Amino acid sequence: MDNQISRIRYIRVPENLKVVEGDFKIDPGIKLPVQISEGQKNLREEDLTIESIVAGMLTLIAFDDLNKDIEYYKAFVKAVEPDIAQNLNAAAIAKQQAKDYGFAEELFLAVYHLEPQSASCINLATLYSYMSVHEEEDNKDLDKADEYLAKAKSTLLDGLRRFGENEAILSELASFEGFLGNLEEAKDYAERYMKVASEGERKSEMKKFLSEVNSHLESDTAFKEAYDFVMLDMPEKAIEAADRFIAGNRKLWNGYFVKAWALRKAKRYGEAKENLLKCIELGESNSDIYNELSICELENGDKELAKAYLNSAIDLDGTNLTAISNLAFLHLADEEFDEARYYLEKARSVAKDDEIIKSLIVQYEKATGEKIGDVISEEVIDSKEDEDMAEIIEELEKGQEEGHHCHHNHEDGGHHCCHGHEDGHECHNHEEGEHHCCHGHEEGHECHNHEEGEHHCCHGHEERHEGHHCCHHHK
Repeated sequence: MDNQISRIRYIRVPENLKVVEGDFKIDPGIKLPVQISEGQKNLREEDLTIESIVAGMLTLIAFDDLNKDIEYYKAFVKAVEPDIAQNLNAAAIAKQQAKDYGFAEELFLAVYHLEPQSASCINLATLYSYMSVHEEEDNKDLDKADEYLAKAKSTLLDGLRRFGENEAILSELASFEGFLGNLEEAKDYAERYMKVASEGERKSEMKKFLSEVNSHLESDTAFKEAYDFVMLDMPEKAIEAADRFIAGNRKLWNGYFVKAWALRKAKRYGEAKENLLKCIELGESNSDIYNELSICELENGDKELAKAYLNSAIDLDGTNLTAISNLAFLHLADEEFDEARYYLEKARSVAKDDEIIKSLIVQYEKATGEKIGDVISEEVIDSKEDEDMAEIIEELEKGQEEGHHCHHNHEDGGHHCCHGHEDGHECHNHEEGEHHCCHGHEEGHECHNHEEGEHHCCHGHEERHEGHHCCHHHK
């Protein structure tokens, strides 16, 4: 826009200027804009043509609609060419189809400001939606894509201000908000459209659209209720709400996951496992699913499969503290101390100050007699220090050649004795906002996921749909 306006030069009205015969009167007191060529600095005599003057006026009409002389310029170009709006609109559509979006924008803006109509408003909004897709898919510029989406919406809202409850613009706004996943707003515009729309194909389409939006909103409510009931430790109510969500969204994994979560809390581990496996069947694979599967298998008595699922969870997310600490706990409970230490070290690298990890380390040290030291940090030293260190190591090696220290075994000939816990290992859950826990039970070990402040994924509408185009092009 700034580049276009910077190419405008102003001249006084030439004495011999004649536009057309008719009622339009030249005002000698208003300077005329002339558009010069790109890269050109000064106005030349050959630039003083009606064509260059009209081009300058169209640029101002497109990008400077608040210019004090804009109404005069609009009347001027219409006097020169009465069908200019229709011709510009045809040219703009051709430029859009050729993906010359910058030129198309200037032409559509000029049409919209010359002859404001709902169709020209929608055409301009449609262009911005195409430009958004171009920026996202071709240029990978999401900020620019969002900028053009904002322009599309503001154009439609401007049309609503100009033309009132216009059915065509309300229809476009309903589709636009639905495309963005703003379902409450989409419902509002669709309901307003239904009040003013005339009977026809478009009204039938919008009736179906409104029904789908209402269905999605009901599903969202059911999902939110299911999640909230789980957090409130009301699993049976959560299961009922999850079933309502699944009934309308059988191909979405989220519903099966929240239902499995509620079933696990209700101690219905077999059913929980079935729903978790359904998530995987639908193509979802994340660490929370595998952590929940490990809990179910542990409660069903298959500790080794529980460990395997936790390994899968960690493979998918190496920073999942829940899975790492649960696996460390299970290895510690089975006196698999090398594995336990490996995962304790890994957990500590993720959250060195976590109280549960500190507690597990204490249990490990008590059981093995080994000390897990502080986290090792790298330190860069210069070459002189390297040489000094090499000399120290050489002296130590000489000392070792002269005599070796020996380790004393226990009197019974055995080596270090590992002390296990009397009944089993117990790792306490975080109460507020923590993200992992393992509780020991008399008959077996149970790994629990985070209960308060959990961050499982909630169902949401996709932000981009196939084709990406929400506006209907009016030619």
